[in-house]
Amino acid sequence: MSAVTYQWEGGGVVRLAAAARNTLGSNKARAAFRRGINRTGDKTFTIVRRVVAKQVGLSQSKVTKKGGLQRIRANYQALEYLIISRGGFISLKEFKARQVRRGVSAAPWGKRQVFKSAFGPRIGALGGHVFHRTSADRFPIEKMWGPAVPKEIVKDESRKAFDETAARELPPKIEHEIRRLMQGTAS
Repeated sequence: MSAVTYQWEGGGVVRLAAAARNTLGSNKARAAFRRGINRTGDKTFTIVRRVVAKQVGLSQSKVTKKGGLQRIRANYQALEYLIISRGGFISLKEFKARQVRRGVSAAPWGKRQVFKSAFGPRIGALGGHVFHRTSADRFPIEKMWGPAVPKEIVKDESRKAFDETAARELPPKIEHEIRRLMQGTAS
């Protein structure tokens, strides 16, 4: 399981949070934080899924399914939003693999490349998977794999998208939710 965290402290929202607790009570203040975290988390999840799909070279639905991508939203007990990926390496067959003269052509990481001496997409008994021989003999053969979503989600563009979205969206959303519950009683 891979994790990227964003921790937010300080700023003007601390003053608003204290005012919200004093005016509204801790339950309504927690509700404001929960709503702000969930709205920001949903937006961040969408952006991260989109960026990871582009980074890996699959559709968003396949990234969600094959990468085990899911979200756990904030609730009254835990004011945290989790984006979790529990998938493993994705088979090369998912990357539009096709048999060519020199081997198999597939597009992991969004870039088409030829895997020399590989075979499999046209052979019905192999289920469309891509294999290569581990020795000069006929057997054993080994399945070939592409990227793993849990590894990709914590690096490069997806990490950057997560950090930027969380930093940009979270403080204003929480402030908005606190002001909405206080209905203008605090500035």
